[in-house]
Amino acid sequence: MLRSSLLALGALAVASTFAIAQQSGVSLSPFVTFRPDAEASPLAGLSLAITGGPLSLRASGHMSMHDRAASNTFATPTRPWGADADAVAYLDSYNYNQHVLFSPYVFAGLSTAAVDSGQYRVMHQGWSYGGGLMTPMGSAFGAFAEMRWRMSQYVLPNSQSALPATREMRLGVSFRVGGGGTATEIVHVLSATDIGSLEEAPTNRAASRVLSTAENYVGVPYRRGGTSPSSGFDASGFVRFVFSMLGVNLPRLSRDQARVGERVRPDLNALSPGDLVMFQDDGGINHVAIYVGRARIIHSSETGGGVRIDDLNSDRGRWFLEHLAAARRVLPDARGMLLDLARGFPSDVSSNADGPDHAPRVPARRRN
Repeated sequence: MLRSSLLALGALAVASTFAIAQQSGVSLSPFVTFRPDAEASPLAGLSLAITGGPLSLRASGHMSMHDRAASNTFATPTRPWGADADAVAYLDSYNYNQHVLFSPYVFAGLSTAAVDSGQYRVMHQGWSYGGGLMTPMGSAFGAFAEMRWRMSQYVLPNSQSALPATREMRLGVSFRVGGGGTATEIVHVLSATDIGSLEEAPTNRAASRVLSTAENYVGVPYRRGGTSPSSGFDASGFVRFVFSMLGVNLPRLSRDQARVGERVRPDLNALSPGDLVMFQDDGGINHVAIYVGRARIIHSSETGGGVRIDDLNSDRGRWFLEHLAAARRVLPDARGMLLDLARGFPSDVSSNADGPDHAPRVPARRRN
């Protein structure tokens, strides 16, 4: 059973193209549990998980799908059931062409197992641990298989007083019923990150790809008219390059980039990670950045020495807040198809490139 189930899961993984594992949000997962050493197998159940980044809190309950026959202990038929509260940690996903094939994970938590008859209830508390694989089957669906070892006491598996652990094989599907920052705000402790990291609960996986791609070029020097990491970037050249890596062709100039995509109110309360933010200087829009979250932007700045992350709440960042003029939401196509938004806009800007920003200059010794 275990071998055939894992082979089936592997086949699903090869056919999948999108990931839901590790996405922030709330998910429901109906499942079936098989206990090789129990006559009450299988059991049907449902779990609820709240996810923030690579961590999840998961609560589940399950019940036998049929009654256990009367025995010497119980004069009437009984029905086993149980409940678990687990902490789940997702490990590095296995990817192919930027698509997640499957994500392994491990878990541990508290467990309750019970047997009910018409007149009696026998309960056991303990803990359990195990691991599994999650594979995506769409933008909001996935399938999983996991093996659990259940301890009937709060002791280590190798303790002299420990009873043998019981094994369970769980198969199920998972679908998201909520996502983005909402769930992360509820369990913000799960997704708290260092100020220098760009992985901050983006609104969806496309935004996460934008931010992780942009982060790779922090430190590339500023050059007016620059469009590549080898020669340097100006502000719009950096944004255009990042999105081109994800299949989105943007106009070359920041003022033209402010005319594509979905309009967003230029207010920190309305912005989401991955949004483009435009700044007005010298009489018009002349600078663009990518919003990271928590009042931070990543951009190529002449006064910052190149590609860097700036905090808008800092003394330097307040210049950008005061000059914030527009915001647009342009995310890579969810199906991985090319998205050309540059049609009708000039592509040759050698004589009309974006000029430098005029924010307070960062001392050279602090730019790295």
